[in-house]
Amino acid sequence: MKRLDRVRWLVLATALGMILAACGGDAETTTTAGAGGEATTTAGGAEEPTTTAGESTTTGEPAGETVAMTVLLPVDSPNMYGFRVAEANGYYTEEGLEVTHQFLDGAGNVMQQLLADNGDIGNVGTANVAEAVEQGHEIRAIGNVNYGSVFSLTVPEDSDIQTPADLAGRRVGISELSGGEVPVVRGIISNAGLDPDSDVELVPIGEGTALAVRALEEGQVDAVGGSVNDIVAIEVQGLDLRALDPGDLSGVPALPLVATQEYIDANPEAVEGFLRAVARGAEFGHTNQEETLDILREVTPEWFTDETGERIFELVLDLWQAPEGLLFHEQTPESWEYFFDIIAVELPEGITPGDIIADDFVEAANDF
Repeated sequence: MKRLDRVRWLVLATALGMILAACGGDAETTTTAGAGGEATTTAGGAEEPTTTAGESTTTGEPAGETVAMTVLLPVDSPNMYGFRVAEANGYYTEEGLEVTHQFLDGAGNVMQQLLADNGDIGNVGTANVAEAVEQGHEIRAIGNVNYGSVFSLTVPEDSDIQTPADLAGRRVGISELSGGEVPVVRGIISNAGLDPDSDVELVPIGEGTALAVRALEEGQVDAVGGSVNDIVAIEVQGLDLRALDPGDLSGVPALPLVATQEYIDANPEAVEGFLRAVARGAEFGHTNQEETLDILREVTPEWFTDETGERIFELVLDLWQAPEGLLFHEQTPESWEYFFDIIAVELPEGITPGDIIADDFVEAANDF
């Protein structure tokens, strides 16, 4: 089956069928083993061993008191592999943390729950951060796990549409009007010189479902915007897609890790330890791909009933690598400004991307 032309075009966010797009279903909670090797707890209350498939085992016990932390994630998919590896391999435990992962329905819900004090750290889209700042919340981006957009704008392989400018007068399928891919889709359309409100019609078609495939095959829509999960789900059903070039998004901070300034001030060591554990998970996933797939197959078997899970994992591997010259978790004000320009977001007067980024922990998080 033909893959999309450029992995880094598979883009951002905030939903996702994946990541930033809001997806249906109840939130799932998983708790890492704390010191002493307690069992992992899932949403259904079932206990699982703390060791995972492959070589992964919980290693060591933290010195001193264990700090509990709730981390809110926008979706439970293979694109969360850095967190899953940190949990399975005991990296959290080694940092003295007992981390609870809560998987929610999109990055918008993550931000909402974080601001309601129902979590300590959240994984959201860059646009979600801008919205929270605009509303007056003191949110800081302490790290980043995806470089490059997790959302893309695609067309069927045999479509006559070659560039985003060719979408004039056409219909573009999206998951829903509040989907995490929408800011990216609108930004790509705007950068092509079109008005996304009048030159192109956005049509909700769901997230990579059979209805989305039918909408494309029957000409109800001419293109589709979605997350990595959505695009792969469509292709697995037999419809090859081709990404429209959105320009260079390779360095944009697609999925920042955020916390309130209050939490950062009160828990600097815990924040540092969490970021280091996730950085270790990212590195392990890139260098030990089969072992990482074993971990994912064990904790999310629903993604691996066919080729979907492996394809998503393959596509997001590069997203979990910092651009050349940057450390993992590192973000630059320039990359934020560039992405804000693409999705047509304006920060409140007097606030710059540099005010949002908290880079205090980056070097320590990469010291392992």
